[in-house]
Amino acid sequence: MDIYKLSLKNLRRNKLRNLFAILRIALGVLILIILISSGLGLNTFLKQANSFNIESDNTNSQSIVTTIADQLNSFLGTNHNKSVIIDKIIGLINNIVYVVDGIASIVFLVGILDIINTMGFNLNERKREIAILKTLGFSKVQLLTSLSIEAGLLGLLGSIGGALIASVGLILVANIIGISISILIPPWLIIGVISLTTILCMILGILPAFFAVERNIAEELV
Repeated sequence: MDIYKLSLKNLRRNKLRNLFAILRIALGVLILIILISSGLGLNTFLKQANSFNIESDNTNSQSIVTTIADQLNSFLGTNHNKSVIIDKIIGLINNIVYVVDGIASIVFLVGILDIINTMGFNLNERKREIAILKTLGFSKVQLLTSLSIEAGLLGLLGSIGGALIASVGLILVANIIGISISILIPPWLIIGVISLTTILCMILGILPAFFAVERNIAEELV
């Protein structure tokens, strides 16, 4: 019997619990990608704003900037020139990007950390099975690796699902607002998020797996 094939086979057990774990991971990945993409879009806007020459000969652009500056000065009761107004807007957008990235990281981590709870419940129901595998001669390293792969597969499925949903939504948004999809969803983002999620789930899955493997064989077989 190949101990590592059990990782795939065990995904079909505790189907409902595993499904909810995958959905929670997918939600975390979905929100992470959307918020990071929003930050990338804002950063692109900032680069365009920084390269925008207020002193250009484009009278329409000057008129728009002047109108925005006048409206903000009127609303705030200030008397800033156009360059100061643009600097303040850029600073505000930068702060928004930082906040968005922070929220994305928190939501993502909450979804990923749930893998510990899910694997803990799953392994608690398989104490006898793990004890039998140990009596058959499988080492602790083999068992830990198999269980870690199982957790990684949950993360992989969840991250792929979340990435697909996020990509479809962002493609629709990009088509509506007329922005290049490569700006909102660069290839490194999808590949990086899926890889990071899978690796983190494998690492976090080691914790409950370690306690399951370290249990006394005699007590579990009684």
